[in-house]
Amino acid sequence: MKQIKNVIHSCLEPFRSENGFNGWLIFIFVIINCIVLLNAYLHDPLIGYDAASHLKYIKTLSQLQLVRPEDSVEFFSPPLPYVFPAMLISLTGMKIIWAAKMSQYLNFFLSLGSTWYLIKICHLINPKSTLKLGALVFLGMLPVYYKTFAFIRGEPYVVFFAMAMVYYTLLISIKEQYTLANGIVLGVLMGLCALSRQWGFFLFPSIFLFFIYKWFCLPRRRKSIAKILSLCLMCIITISGWFYISLNQRYGSITAFNREVRPQFAFNNQPWKFYFGVSSEVLFRNPIRPNFPNQFIPIFYSEMWGDYWGYFSVYGIDTRMPEFLDTYKVIDAFSVGHQPDWLETNYETFGSYLGRVNKLSIFPTLLIPVSLIFTVVAILSRRINGLFTAHQKEVYSFILLTIGTICAGYLGFLIMYPNLAHGDNIKATYLLHVFPLVAILIGGFFEYINKKSKYIFQTIMGGLGMVFIHNIFTIITHYRCCLIN
Repeated sequence: MKQIKNVIHSCLEPFRSENGFNGWLIFIFVIINCIVLLNAYLHDPLIGYDAASHLKYIKTLSQLQLVRPEDSVEFFSPPLPYVFPAMLISLTGMKIIWAAKMSQYLNFFLSLGSTWYLIKICHLINPKSTLKLGALVFLGMLPVYYKTFAFIRGEPYVVFFAMAMVYYTLLISIKEQYTLANGIVLGVLMGLCALSRQWGFFLFPSIFLFFIYKWFCLPRRRKSIAKILSLCLMCIITISGWFYISLNQRYGSITAFNREVRPQFAFNNQPWKFYFGVSSEVLFRNPIRPNFPNQFIPIFYSEMWGDYWGYFSVYGIDTRMPEFLDTYKVIDAFSVGHQPDWLETNYETFGSYLGRVNKLSIFPTLLIPVSLIFTVVAILSRRINGLFTAHQKEVYSFILLTIGTICAGYLGFLIMYPNLAHGDNIKATYLLHVFPLVAILIGGFFEYINKKSKYIFQTIMGGLGMVFIHNIFTIITHYRCCLIN
């Protein structure tokens, strides 16, 4: 009984502040995850980025076979996100559509863990509630969060493992808990992250560099830090190394992909419009494909706040079947010059709403560069009574470094694997694990604002609340199974 109480206390501890439990923090946490659960229930598992290929991956894996290119174009993806539905099929004979639906429900638990670890990280930085609340509010505003957790793919796993990895990195280094158990946990998390999606590797450089930095700063801890690094490397190799070795043996590279790689890294692999194109008029009028093809800023922004590629809130239904159509097929249907009688869609009407969403979302988006600048200034401040304590400066420096390595890795991917015609590898989903870290920086900025002026803080939060209410139709799926059942 005492152990159960200890577990409950540990789970609830991050929600505490100086004056007990923070009701708003609990409320936002519950709302975010209830929306994730609702989308898991409603969203058609057959709809998503390369959804059919992900389901083929599950089917092949359920036969205890490594996936090949002829089985699925997702053959290069690590298997962990597909193990659960594949096991359901293999052990119970469950139909793949129901196994996929169970996988969506599993995403709900990954979201619970991701948001819980986000709060725990904030608790390590500062137990006061403003930081936690600000971080959670910003993350909960992002449509890309709910969209990604409704899909069957590896990114929800990467987000969960990334947040847990960041927490244990800080627990070990900042709290100086260089224990064998913590080292093993961190190593296992890193191995599982690498076995979820290749994006997870982009977190590794910052973690290793941070521990190396601590090795130089703490001579008395060098032996312990060396053990932690060794454990992490051993766990990564043991847990995920076999898969990447198999990729190398089968396809000649551990970075095998379903698209041809450019021979060398060069910024001119992409045209100038990829880097600098904005298309501001269309961005705020009709931010849906095929507008502004292969332009990073408008596509990424529209995916972050809306549904540029059309797999969540921009929908189509073939009423003859009936069945959902992704927007590739919807656009093809319009090629006759008008909307066919059999097609039900919001493709031509929803764009104006998404344009307004993009306009209003400029406000929360501006918080990102403002918070980045604020964090850098606070870290560089040498005043005795500065904005951050010494350990907070280390934490925020690590978070900035992690954001930098993740973004640099993704940019490198886009440059090495360009799609000049469409830019279909420009998806905010691929960078989803960076948004909780950005949210922490925004939470830190909010904490500073709240100290200076509660009125300004409340005004900002009220403004974010109004933006969220306006954007509400972007966070609930329009590909609802009940519509065609």
